[in-house]
Amino acid sequence: MNDLRDPQTTTLSERVYGMVRESLRCGVYKPGEKITHRSTASQLGVSVTPVREAITRLVSEESLSMVGPKTIVAPSLGRSDLEEITKIRVNLEGWAAELAAENASATFIRELEQHHLVYCMHRRSHGSKAKIAANAKFHFALYAQSKAPRLLAIIDNIWVTIGPTLGLLANRGFEDNDGERFHEAAISALKARNTAAVQAAIVNDILTARLKILKILKPE
Repeated sequence: MNDLRDPQTTTLSERVYGMVRESLRCGVYKPGEKITHRSTASQLGVSVTPVREAITRLVSEESLSMVGPKTIVAPSLGRSDLEEITKIRVNLEGWAAELAAENASATFIRELEQHHLVYCMHRRSHGSKAKIAANAKFHFALYAQSKAPRLLAIIDNIWVTIGPTLGLLANRGFEDNDGERFHEAAISALKARNTAAVQAAIVNDILTARLKILKILKPE
């Protein structure tokens, strides 16, 4: 996660932008949750100006929605939105997983196993937000191994859009181990150099999440 105290050359507004964007991606915000400049500035311990600049940028990218003159909210998906995004995720994330399998080294697989262990720890301790953040880290560590930066950027944009909706599952599903099963299947397939099985594990993870989300989305 970006650190607002990081002395690197990026501006404060860029670091705020990165943190709000990551919060969206990791399901910290609820679908349709109102996001104000003052509350965000207070949470991050910064002035309103960099927050205003960051939020304006996120709105221009359609990562946040402006539903009124002064009302900005986190993305909220309907069933048709979910179906479209699921089809995109199946194709792009499945492809990224397949490419990652072709590039996976033993060192990388061990690193991915560590991400998985962190995810399991948070799931079993009912740490909802931490669980979602750990799940995102697992997936993006895998996709980054595809060595396809443009593909990774597109997937990241999709996760920013669907993150708040995935967050609806944060306090649900602690009793099932679907996420663990699919992560473990992907790791096993990586070790076996079975690219098709790695792709299948990720696709099945996405499709299973879709079914769970459909149960809690309101009919259109």
